[in-house]
Amino acid sequence: MPKPFDTLSYNFANATTCIDFFAKWRANTTISNCNAISLLIENSNAFFHTLNSASATSRILETSCSANVSKCASIMTALAADLLKPANCGDDYDNDNSVVKGTYRDLVAYEPIYRTTCLTNPSTQNYCFVDAVSNSKNPDDYNVYLMPLGTPLTVGDVPTCNKCLKTTMDVFSKWARRDGQSLDSTYLPSAKIINAHCGDGFALTNITVGSVDVRAGAALTAPLPNLGIATLVALVLGVMAGLF
Repeated sequence: MPKPFDTLSYNFANATTCIDFFAKWRANTTISNCNAISLLIENSNAFFHTLNSASATSRILETSCSANVSKCASIMTALAADLLKPANCGDDYDNDNSVVKGTYRDLVAYEPIYRTTCLTNPSTQNYCFVDAVSNSKNPDDYNVYLMPLGTPLTVGDVPTCNKCLKTTMDVFSKWARRDGQSLDSTYLPSAKIINAHCGDGFALTNITVGSVDVRAGAALTAPLPNLGIATLVALVLGVMAGLF
């Protein structure tokens, strides 16, 4: 399995504590056994090169999709909250360090990425994600999977209007309702672009983004820090006790 941050440059202001924190969680098998695709898409050079092979990408997804999604979502939520502690990488997050902010974003995107990269195409029997990255005629299919990581589709994007895209957008629409997900800002503009290309109603747009308070359960994602990260402490203590 590829590992996240295999070419990481430790450009942290709070260098010692943040580097130690990254080294510690990257070496923790409880975390690494989740094989989170959300941490690989933008942070793994090995994963990027693997995408050239449909069979190798499928093997990675088979491993990732075999993880217990509820358990791993709780682990990623807890890790995201711990990342923001001043004793770890909180200062770097507050100073807009791109690696730390991106890591937080990728951790809270674990479950929507899991749910969509594990979908299979009923026409090809392949993973939808594998079909997307293998479609040399339409590279925009891959761009859809960047939405939970903070990158919306652009006006020039024309993903393939198929069952995979529709089901993926249905999943994303549910997660866009949750406070603290990047999808609460990327989903609606992307859905409108898709509907302009695939037809009205192809992707749901009649939703209120960021409307669901995610503090109701450990398997849901953590709200962004300025929405009150301290309220997660009681939620994550039980999970974190088993991590470190």
